Amino acid sequence: MRSGALAAAALLTACLVAACGSQHHASRTGASVVLPTAPPKVVHPVVHHRTHPAAASKPAAPFHARAELITHGPRRGHDVALTFDADMTQVMLSKVRSGLHSIGYDPEIVRELRASHTQATIFMTGLWPTAHPAAANSLAADPLFEIENHSYDHAGWEPPCYGLPLVRSETDKRREVADTTNVLTGLIGGAPHYFRFPGGCHTAADVRLVASLGETPVQWDVVSGDPGQPNPAVVSRNVLQGARPGSIIVMHLVGAPNAPATAAALRTILPGLHQRGLHPVKLDELLGTGP
Repeated sequence: MRSGALAAAALLTACLVAACGSQHHASRTGASVVLPTAPPKVVHPVVHHRTHPAAASKPAAPFHARAELITHGPRRGHDVALTFDADMTQVMLSKVRSGLHSIGYDPEIVRELRASHTQATIFMTGLWPTAHPAAANSLAADPLFEIENHSYDHAGWEPPCYGLPLVRSETDKRREVADTTNVLTGLIGGAPHYFRFPGGCHTAADVRLVASLGETPVQWDVVSGDPGQPNPAVVSRNVLQGARPGSIIVMHLVGAPNAPATAAALRTILPGLHQRGLHPVKLDELLGTGP
């Protein structure tokens, strides 16, 4: 399904230099990318309910996937969506298992969101709960957060895609969606509603494929530029200058070394959005598909 050992070595070298650079975020995300090297360990998450008990008295309407790429919500009102990509690859996972437990997750981001009671949506790769099972269960149990599909191992769907390994066949692309859906369904107690393409790379056929699997593809209209950016002022400026009603803002949950300034930037972003009259909500609510 993936490239061979020589390609893996070459790609890993390239990724260490530039895969997560802020220049990659002029229009797309681009988290640190490496080729898979071993099958993932089976994770046994605690099952939570997609609809939180506080909202259980109001049944959710059936979700119908849309065969179009969503980049923002309604421009009326005051709502925006803060979204955080939780990237994890096989090589990142191997580093976590070797003792580098912070790879792929900065808990300070979650602490900032919880301290301010800010809702957010996490686009999670299928490998992420294996790397960070306690954090995955904690996020799934918290009504502040919505968890959605970000592919299984962050492979690109259409070249060029910032040096990402590629999934070429329709069968492999379907597996990237379906395998993660299975993982997340076990985690949150229901199927995810939305899918985000790694690197933002896709074709029109890919959009239709994702929708055929029951999930709506979602991109963004505000790029935080947090990958590779050590200065939180740059990240906060990017977000606050771009945000307007209906915006979908892309950030990352991975922390240092790939996105070291995200948590610090939130200390400016969250009050800045409030001062502008903008209210962060989960994606389901922004797009009118929540309970």
